[in-house]
Amino acid sequence: MRNTTVALKSIGCRTNQEEMASLSAALRAEGYSLVKNSSSADIIIINTCSVTGHTESKTKRLIKSLAKNSSGAKIMVTGCLAQQVPEELIRTRGVCWVVGNAYKKDIPAILNNKNGGLHHSALTREKTPVALFNNYPLTPNGEWRTRFPVKIQEGCDFRCSYCIVPVLRGPSRSVSRSDIIKTCEMSFKAGYKEIVLTGTHIGQYAQGKKYGLIDLMDDILAVGQDFRLRLSSLDPRDCSDELLRRIENNKQICKHIHINAQSFSPEVLKGMSREYEEYDLLIRRLISFHQRCPNAGIGGDFIVGFPGETESMFESTLKTVEQVGFNYGHVFRYSKRPGTTAACMDNQVSEKEKTGRSNRLRKCLGAMRHEFIDKQLDTAIHTIVVEQENPITGITSNYIRVEIPRAHAGRNSWQNVILKKYLPEKNRCEAVLYTKEK
Repeated sequence: MRNTTVALKSIGCRTNQEEMASLSAALRAEGYSLVKNSSSADIIIINTCSVTGHTESKTKRLIKSLAKNSSGAKIMVTGCLAQQVPEELIRTRGVCWVVGNAYKKDIPAILNNKNGGLHHSALTREKTPVALFNNYPLTPNGEWRTRFPVKIQEGCDFRCSYCIVPVLRGPSRSVSRSDIIKTCEMSFKAGYKEIVLTGTHIGQYAQGKKYGLIDLMDDILAVGQDFRLRLSSLDPRDCSDELLRRIENNKQICKHIHINAQSFSPEVLKGMSREYEEYDLLIRRLISFHQRCPNAGIGGDFIVGFPGETESMFESTLKTVEQVGFNYGHVFRYSKRPGTTAACMDNQVSEKEKTGRSNRLRKCLGAMRHEFIDKQLDTAIHTIVVEQENPITGITSNYIRVEIPRAHAGRNSWQNVILKKYLPEKNRCEAVLYTKEK
């Protein structure tokens, strides 16, 4: 397939984006040429999302648009929507291949069948391995990314009443410790300075009954010194004292957590089948972490307008978000998903009310973001890994994107910076390089 050009498109979660990043390296190793412009591609691969009705509609519009505007390209659809409605997608104009999540790891081989086809099966713990691509980390200078995602598990064993992900991603399956360490070692040798542990629910990572996420983190950190480790999304139940202390005290672990909170109303959490036996303890634990690490990035995912959510229940979430000290977040309006318990619940909240609550929570998080960054202007020294050389761009350990106008530094190098001005419309900071006074 040498000289065949491929464009990659991804909608939805961070896991989707990171899967595409790994797939790009695997395709290059097979002789494909990756292009950004889909109009010049021979093949377009779309990694889809079906977590909400909005993303599902957005995905279908994207497929139709690409088929219309890239008439010479063959389209492959993979991901969660491909797992949910494969027969519908294979009948869509322009779609040549439909690859469910069970076969995602086989995409490079599937592309060799130029006639296309449908590749789909149910996901099981015993027969469905984690959808991993053989990682061939190029040097960061040969890739668009400088943060290397390492997928450690896939699927989820929880059954939240609103969530279709366990159906589309399957039960939790973990990658072997040896394979993860090998991938990390490869990325270090290639020159990457930040590793991101990813998966559907990384807190469910396990090798046997006694080896979990914290043990894996310790083993990865033992491999070397010239890198930092970042965790992707965590369930609140994953935020143990031990994990939070690791993040607080280990200089190699990014001072950043992102929590799939969804709600802080006990009544709503009960309806979501997300009851926490030690709910009050969890809140106190997060508040304590924020007090000990006031500059730590604390982000969250939130759902507003879940069936039965009253104004007082929403206010409970709003109040706790402020108490904990969240400084950014992603807010979703509840969306019925076929086959979930919540889709059949009474007391559905009106779209108008969902929109109003969504706007209020976003406004609250925006104000907290502004306050969080303002307190760090001209004071704290942050370290970034340079993603773009001129002007310099990068992300701090505590998840602030920065840009340094009129400055130049080598890509993938460590640089210390001081934040100077927050640009809320871009959600980034202007900064200057820190030069230690002699």
